[in-house]
Amino acid sequence: MTASTGPGSAHRYVLLGLASGAPPWMPTVDLRLADLGTGHEFLPCAGIADLLNRLASGRPFSALLVDHRTVGLDRELISRARSAKCPVLIVGGDADRWTGLGATGVLPDDLAPDDFVRSLERHARPIGRIDRLEFGGLTGSTGSRWTGRLVAVTGPGGTGASTIARSLAHGLASDPRLRGSVTLVDVCLEADQAILHGVADAPMTLQEATQAHRGGLPGAAELDRFLVSPAGAPYRLLPGIRRRRDWPTIGGSSLRATLTNLCRHNLVTVVDVDPDVDLASDEQPTGPSTPGEPALAVCDLADIVVVVGRTGERSGRKGGAALGRTIDNLLEAGLPEDRLVPWCLADTPDRPRRTDRRRARASVATHIDADGTVTLPDPGPDPEPAYGAQLARILLRHLDRLPDRIDVGGLVPIVPGSLGTSSEADHDVDPS
Repeated sequence: MTASTGPGSAHRYVLLGLASGAPPWMPTVDLRLADLGTGHEFLPCAGIADLLNRLASGRPFSALLVDHRTVGLDRELISRARSAKCPVLIVGGDADRWTGLGATGVLPDDLAPDDFVRSLERHARPIGRIDRLEFGGLTGSTGSRWTGRLVAVTGPGGTGASTIARSLAHGLASDPRLRGSVTLVDVCLEADQAILHGVADAPMTLQEATQAHRGGLPGAAELDRFLVSPAGAPYRLLPGIRRRRDWPTIGGSSLRATLTNLCRHNLVTVVDVDPDVDLASDEQPTGPSTPGEPALAVCDLADIVVVVGRTGERSGRKGGAALGRTIDNLLEAGLPEDRLVPWCLADTPDRPRRTDRRRARASVATHIDADGTVTLPDPGPDPEPAYGAQLARILLRHLDRLPDRIDVGGLVPIVPGSLGTSSEADHDVDPS
């Protein structure tokens, strides 16, 4: 019995249970809670629908105990429980697998008294009595993990953001410091990177990759199955979903898991994504069928979000207005201003392709406005390698100044000049 949850304590444990069938450990939970004193509750759920209704009720729960053989137990279900501030403890099964899918912990199915009590003390959330309700979940590091950078490229329709993403990936992968460790991911609702790269018949897409992350965490060799190497490109490509109607099959936590896993296996991951973060109302929770969820997930994980716009006679007045509106939407959605980098493509007269290296380099000269907007010449549908190299140099200057922001397990700010980190504890790093 613990001092914090015994008789007379202001706190108690309220546990949810979920299983397919009637595993022998379920009656044991009541016995273990009885050993802790009075007032504790164990509430078995009739199924996943019953569980989700309870989680949506707003009532706080200490933890969810789930049998590892439960039908429908995957990353998405675990994510739903954790989003409701309910830690998930899997009973039985492989600990590495379930913690990799987001479970808070794994218990042996015999529920030995000492193990059960230690797990509750470590992971479960004590619930306040009626006069002392306490809300809020547990926080803690999941360990030391290295991660590469994630760069999102977005912009209003027709601005050329997909072309810029492709050119940027080429320039980054050609930089000797990155050793070709760059992957381009198409997360647009109507993906066209595969067509731009001439691999429209790719056997694997983002849809298959996220499904693989729904029930596990693929290693480097398995992850390679989903990536293609376009002809002449020094980077790899994860093609996007071919049909917009297939997006509801993608879960938010599985998409996040896919992107963070790619970051663990690449120095830089470039993501081409739509800017539609404002398509869901404040009252509507984002989910797989919400058009704004991909952009929200990508921008939340990104170290840098490059917003591409257009200006010039051919773009008209709406070019600058569309760029400003997109930036405002991203800022209102919670994107920190220091992670947003505007790039504006200026209309240029049609001219023949230049083959001289020195003249090609001069053709991609940039101008930086007082507000930080980088003005670039329009590269056309097939940018020259020098154009991508210039984009890479501009972007790497931003990355070298930024602390790491992706929190996938005990990460700390990255020292300027590096592209990844592994650390044991959070601490501040002076970026100067």
